[in-house]
Order: sequence, then structure tokens, then C-alpha cells
Amino acid sequence: MSHWQLLELSEDADARSIKRAYARLLKQHRPDDDPQAFQRLREAYESALAEAAWRAEDDQQVLAAPAPASPPSAQSTPPALPLEQIAPTLATSPPQPSLAQMQQWLADGQERQVIDALHLWLASEWLVALERREQFEQDLLAWLESAPQWSPAFFERVCQAMGWDATQGALPCAYWRWSGLIQRCEQHALEVAVRQNLDRFDADPELYRETALLLKPMSDRQRRSLADLFHDYDWQRFSELAQTLEYQHPELPARLDLQPLDNWRQWLPATSYFGVYAFLWFSLSLLLLATLVTHPNRLGSSALLLSPLFVAAVVFVGMKVYRIWTFLAVLLAPLDVPLSRWMLPPTWYRQSAGLLVLRHVLPSAAPAALAFVWCKEVPWLQWSSPLLMFVGTLYFTHLALSGGRVPLWDRLRAAIMRPLRRLPWHLLRRENVLICLAVIATGIWVFMRAKPGL
Repeated sequence: MSHWQLLELSEDADARSIKRAYARLLKQHRPDDDPQAFQRLREAYESALAEAAWRAEDDQQVLAAPAPASPPSAQSTPPALPLEQIAPTLATSPPQPSLAQMQQWLADGQERQVIDALHLWLASEWLVALERREQFEQDLLAWLESAPQWSPAFFERVCQAMGWDATQGALPCAYWRWSGLIQRCEQHALEVAVRQNLDRFDADPELYRETALLLKPMSDRQRRSLADLFHDYDWQRFSELAQTLEYQHPELPARLDLQPLDNWRQWLPATSYFGVYAFLWFSLSLLLLATLVTHPNRLGSSALLLSPLFVAAVVFVGMKVYRIWTFLAVLLAPLDVPLSRWMLPPTWYRQSAGLLVLRHVLPSAAPAALAFVWCKEVPWLQWSSPLLMFVGTLYFTHLALSGGRVPLWDRLRAAIMRPLRRLPWHLLRRENVLICLAVIATGIWVFMRAKPGL
């Protein structure tokens, strides 16, 4: 491969094009990464400059003496010139504007002027030398890290001009410094998005409700009314934004002079009400069984076996009725929130994110009343069972509403199902396996029937 091919230039390239190609290829062949490739690039650069210098001298001679000249002899071939004589402009003064002026522009937020000056510096012969270019990169990195602010678009244009690309591994610094710059870009973009979302919410409350719920100052009643309008995708965006601010950009709310919700996890909707339903079914079943055992002649012995199914049907109907009541309670939120703040303890109320009187406490009296009716003929249960049902329903509802925490019942169910999922259930889909199991079961049954004494 010739030195022209190595520089990716044609043979008639001038000295300026050679220097630009050399500066461009230096980013790919650094001496600390690949010394051999850098040495080949350096030799090709020197040879190309020497040939360009010879060609320039020949052109000057042709212009000075246009008359036909005799064919050049071997003695007339110019000797090879050292690099210092070929490119004396490498040691000239730096271009303008100065680095101090560029740094001041960056501190003042004049990004356009900095980009224009950056292109002037990169096109100059001052940065052809490897040492100067590396120093210029480090100065530029220091400016970016010390500047109070700059836009992601500005940083992207700087990366394009300097040839910085993380996907290609072309980084001018250690990865931790580069990650800091990327994080500043993300923070700036998030800051702009949060400002715009809050402004759009003020113009139209149907837009960006998750940002307003997390960051906008509101009363408990306003926040509860806004949260009641959320859908699943709203809660997903709310959770993602809250986690981003908490773990990645905790200083951003202070920059915007905002105070985020400190209990945002408690506002997340309940993942499951399984604990509430299980408590109701189990407790009501025990109460009904106790009543039937105390008075066995009331409904007969068959009622003992059917009572769990009957209670399950009652709980199912009650669940449907409670959903209808929830729609009505949402409309009564302006009354429910101040009433709950006055009547309930703060650990249950949780700034209207927890239990509410009309929405949760009042419906909990329904299973208590049912227990009172079922146990009216059992004196020792008639007064204790309603209290147990009322307090238990409130307790398990409180646990279900503790957003961000998986209920105990779901954790137990997941712990049981996890090893069961590892069993080879997929084998049951094969007909030959089913046939083998049927044959084995039939053989065991025949053996047990044929065994004497059975």
C-alpha cells in the first residue's frame, strides 16, 4: 500500500490536504494504542509532504520559465527534505480566537461562537502536531466539565467535530469522565422536559399528569383527585420519572425550585387485594362453621361442606359491589379527604395516599355487619366477631394500599410457585408421556385390586 492510499488521498493532493488527512487519521491511529500503525502513518505523512513539496517547486519553476526545458537528469532530482523544513508552519502561533476567549464564550453560553471557533482551530495547521491536538482535546474537556451549562445539541456538535464516538471506542478521556458528560446531557434534557411538561399541564390538565403529581405543589385534595384520574400507563410513567429523579438526578428538583413527593411510592396503586379477599373468606368461613357447629340442626350437616363455597360466592358479590361503591367514593373525594385527615391517624392517612373514611373505612363495616348477623345466636361471637372483621379488613386494606411493596400473600404465593414452575410440566403436552402415565396408573390400580385383603 502506497503512502497515498494509506492517507486516503490522490497523488495530486496538496500539503494542506495532506495535513488535514493526517490530523483526521491521528484519531484512529494513536501512538499509545497502536504504535506500529502510528509509525506507518507518520512515514506516509512525511513521504507525502516531501512529494508535495517537490511538486510545488516544479510548478514554480514552470511558471517562472514557461519555455520547454530539457529532460531532468538523475542529478537534478531534489534531495529528500527533512520534515522540519517541509512543514515549518507546524510551530507557528496558534489561531484566533484564543483559547481563553473560547472558554469565556462557553461560560457565557455563546455556543454558536464556540462551534465556529472550534472549526477554525481544527482546520488550522497548529493542531497537526499530535501533542498540540491532544492538549487541545484536554482543554476542551476541562471547559465542558467546568462550564455551568451547555445544551446536548452543542455537545453533539462538539463530538462530531472532534470525532468522539463512544460506540466506536474513540473517547478522549477515561470512561468515568465521559459518563459524567453524558449524564449532564441527560440531566439538561430532563430539566427542559420537566419544565415543558409542567407548563403544558397548566394549559391542559389532561397532559403530563404524572409530572404534575410528582413535582407540582398541591393540596391533599387536589393530589388525590388528580391521582384518581390515572391509568396504568400514567402510573408507569410516574414511577419511571420518580426513580430517575431519585437515583440518577437527585439535584434536579432543587435546580428547578421544586419539591417532589417524599412518599411517592405510597401513591402507587395496590398490586393485589388478595390478602383482603383471603382474610374475608377465611374469617367468614370460620364464623359460619362455628355457627353451624353450635346449631347443627339448623341447616343440616351438608351445610358444613358447602359453607366455604357459599362464603366464596358472598365475597365475590361483595367485591363487585365494592367496585361500584368506589366509583361513587371517587366523586366524593373533595369531602372524603378532609374528613379522613381529621379522623384517621397519619400513618393510615398518608397525605390522602392511604386509607380514606368513605372509600375504605365505611365499606369495611359491611363484613362486620355480616358477621354480627351470622353470629347472633352465638353470644360469645356476636360482639367479638364484628370487631375482628372490621379491624382485620382495615389492616389488610392498609397493607394492600402500601404502594411499592409486594403484599405478604403475594410473596408467599410466589415462593410456592417458583419451585413448581421448574418442574417439567411441558412433558405433559406429549401424548406418549400421557400414555405412559395412564399405563402406570392402571397397573398400580390393578395391582392394588388383585392384592389379597384389599
